[in-house]
Amino acid sequence: MSLLGIDLGTTGIKCAAYSEDGTMLGKTYREYTLYMPKKGVVELDANKVWETLCENISELNTFTEVASDPVDALSISVSGDEALPVDASGRPLYNTIMAMDKRGEKENRWINSILGEENIYRITGQPPANLYPLNRLIWFKQNRPDIFEKTSKFLCWEEFIFQKLGAEPVTDYSVVCRTLAFDILKRDYSEEILKPVGIDKSIFPKAALSGTLIGKADKKLSERLGFKKEVSIVTGGFDQICAALGSGVIKDGMASIGTGTFEVMQICFANPLSDPKLMKFGYPFCNHALADLFITMSINSSGGVIFKWYRDNFGYYEKQAAKESGLNAYDVIMDLALKAKYPVLFMPYFEGSQTPKNNPDATGALIGLTLRTTKEDIIKGMFEGITFDLKLNLEKFEETGVKIDAIRATGGGARSDTWLQIKADITGKTIQKIDVDESGCMAVAVLAGYGTGKFDSVKDVLGKWVKIGKQFEPDAKKFKKYESKYRQWLQVATDLDKHKIMH
Repeated sequence: MSLLGIDLGTTGIKCAAYSEDGTMLGKTYREYTLYMPKKGVVELDANKVWETLCENISELNTFTEVASDPVDALSISVSGDEALPVDASGRPLYNTIMAMDKRGEKENRWINSILGEENIYRITGQPPANLYPLNRLIWFKQNRPDIFEKTSKFLCWEEFIFQKLGAEPVTDYSVVCRTLAFDILKRDYSEEILKPVGIDKSIFPKAALSGTLIGKADKKLSERLGFKKEVSIVTGGFDQICAALGSGVIKDGMASIGTGTFEVMQICFANPLSDPKLMKFGYPFCNHALADLFITMSINSSGGVIFKWYRDNFGYYEKQAAKESGLNAYDVIMDLALKAKYPVLFMPYFEGSQTPKNNPDATGALIGLTLRTTKEDIIKGMFEGITFDLKLNLEKFEETGVKIDAIRATGGGARSDTWLQIKADITGKTIQKIDVDESGCMAVAVLAGYGTGKFDSVKDVLGKWVKIGKQFEPDAKKFKKYESKYRQWLQVATDLDKHKIMH
């Protein structure tokens, strides 16, 4: 029997089925559209997400390879930092407020004034920010009491999908630790956090370790979706942590970079670090999908989504070329970077900046445009700007004594050898391309197998399934040249942070 791994992201859902030896039997992908009616508001219709998932699963189950090796267990990797209010029947009462949404800033300041930033960081591992579900929940309480009073549960994506599938809405530690309501060492909701802000922990779902069997999919729904066997449901994880898990980051000191909608670097630790600089720079500590390990992250919320923005607004040629050649439009865009002669300076902060600048008012910018500037120069500048932000985060980690020599690359950005070499040349680190298609889907498929007793050890299976493909070493001459350009980029970025661009 095969295993279904679901990766629910900010702009789309991937589904992939795997045999028990790790062979991918098939995958599907569909996008959905964020709702952004005005500046600062970014929402997603949970019902549309569910419909999109059902379409993906139904299509996947028609594949010959999947039909001959039917799915009997599933798990899910989900976008973090988001939750939605549901009534007693599980019906959404409001759109999901997404991580990039600016609401929650006032609530964050209020929570910090009551509990203290360092105390919150000690308990939850999360630095001050507006994006946590607890902030949103208090926003509902104070701004939409009509919604808050009807709310039976406040569910993250994982629990919402499990409930829609017919199981109990159970979350896992790696997802729930991002709510700002969870004690990452005690692995339980924190009364020390919740009582002073007037929230009862019963509004949140039960939590369990990733890889825990929680129930079965509804039989009639399973039939409609094309499942041929009874399907077990197993807890999964926060997508960034699943990306790390799926790239084999399972030991203290290992690191990976996942480039999907966001670009996130994950570093594995045996214990959370207490350096106050890490809180200042905005680096969270989260429960790993594996017991007794933790993950910290650098986050660029405008990573891979910038190329979607480019494709949708300026990529007519690239889309046509992709259609004619049978390639992906993103591959065409990435190839154009090789033709650049005078790359511009690019600030990749389309929806504010997160670590280490933590400036929600930051905006994107192109600097150095001239009449000789080409499309290729702008694309190459986009690659460089996102990677300069990665280098900035690496510098901040190293200031606290964290040493990283090699970074494993996953996600859509890892498809491009061009970008991986740019990453190596700019950061001076070895970049290892993981020979895994869809690391997030694969990681939760392994968790599904573990939760149903097919596998005795998640680590052992990952050791067999995860292989390092190409390795990209930094070019000394290019590193030196990029070092000068990085310092220029950093100065411009610092200057721009002093200004709030009006729209």
